[in-house]
Amino acid sequence: MDKTLYKKVTLVYTLLIVIISLIPIPDFPIPEFKLFELDKFIHLSMYYVMSIMWIRLDYFKENSFPFKSLLLVFIIASLTEFLQGVLPIGRYSDWADFIANSTGILIGILTYRLYFSKNKWS
Repeated sequence: MDKTLYKKVTLVYTLLIVIISLIPIPDFPIPEFKLFELDKFIHLSMYYVMSIMWIRLDYFKENSFPFKSLLLVFIIASLTEFLQGVLPIGRYSDWADFIANSTGILIGILTYRLYFSKNKWS
C-alpha cells in the first residue's frame, strides 16, 4: 500500500476509535470490573490493530523502534478512557477497559518484535 494512503487509513482508523469511544450512550450502566468478557476482547483487538498500524508508519521511516508511535497510541487509549469519565456523555471510565487497551498495545509490540521486525512488510 502507498505510504500516503496508509497514513490516511491509519489516521481515519484512529479517529474512528476515538469517536466510537466518545459517542454518548444514554442510560449506560456503571461498568463492573471484569477483565474476561467480549467487550474487553474488542478493546484489546482495536488497540492491537491500532498499534500495528502506527508501528508500520514508523517502519516506513526505518526507525529502530517506534517509541513515539506507541506512546501516541497509549496516550489515545488513556485519554479516551479519561474523557469517558469526565465528559457528560453517559459513559464511564473503566480500569478494565484501560487494561484491555494497554494489553492490545503490548501484544502489538510483541507481534512487531517477534514477527514483523524479522520479516519484510509487504
